[in-house]
Amino acid sequence: MGEVKRIARVLAALGLAVALVAAPASAGAVVTTVSFVAHQDDDLLFMNPDILNDIKNGDNVWVVYLTAGELPCGEGFQECGLPYADKRIQGVRAAYARAADKPNNWTYQAMTFNGRQVATNTLDGTNVRLVFTFIHAAGGSDQCGDLARMVNSSTYVAQPIDGRASYTRASFVAMLRAIITTAQPNLIRSQNSLGHRDPVPDRDHVDHIAGAILTAAADADAAGNTVVRRDEYLGYVIRGYPDNVFGTDRTEKTAVWDQYWPHDFQLGAGDWSNVMGRQYSPDGRVFPVGHPWIPPGDFHC
Repeated sequence: MGEVKRIARVLAALGLAVALVAAPASAGAVVTTVSFVAHQDDDLLFMNPDILNDIKNGDNVWVVYLTAGELPCGEGFQECGLPYADKRIQGVRAAYARAADKPNNWTYQAMTFNGRQVATNTLDGTNVRLVFTFIHAAGGSDQCGDLARMVNSSTYVAQPIDGRASYTRASFVAMLRAIITTAQPNLIRSQNSLGHRDPVPDRDHVDHIAGAILTAAADADAAGNTVVRRDEYLGYVIRGYPDNVFGTDRTEKTAVWDQYWPHDFQLGAGDWSNVMGRQYSPDGRVFPVGHPWIPPGDFHC
């Protein structure tokens, strides 16, 4: 991933970076990255240390959470619904404050993307912005979730749990595309759109896969070609992979994770320690500008 960032910086310096409506970047321009993840922890577990290094470099960093990350109420969970989603939001705020070495002070802004109002938080004194869609997540008795339902049905209507306007697949993808247009990134990150092909017991979460498919659709033009370079990241399957993150990168990834997990009742000390030394992208899942995007035909829920 370091080589990807180096190339992005060179392109920015040469004025060659491409975004949906981006003007060419001037010499010395700050690189912008947008990372799309399903839940408030996927970025910390599966896209670090890359995002942490973006922050260290002073880049414009957007992280978009494609679901609320909640659990259903009435099914015996200790926490559920919007209050649980809010706890997880508090967790990622604390994590990114630690990553940026700044006080945990955030400014709320309701931004409008393709006519849809979306909640965002910006870490004061930084270029770090978190975006929250509050789409219903898969969990408990519902092992599909609304992202997968939108992928599988063009007519399904997803209602965000915070009461904002509902989405169909087309309007949700258009909203994500508007985020990309607004941010004008040099690089987009997503989770693995083929994670349903990973072997049990490490088959990826349905929200991870569906979120990646919808993100890829938002990053494709009318001909189905990639507009902004997009890199996919592996999920649960890396638990069985060898370590490839060492030294300061591993130390910082762990320190940032340690700010998140106390906010999530499902986690305890040491949980996910087996991925603190790992970050992987699947072979062949880097999509340069102009590369065709073909969604997997075997993803169902």
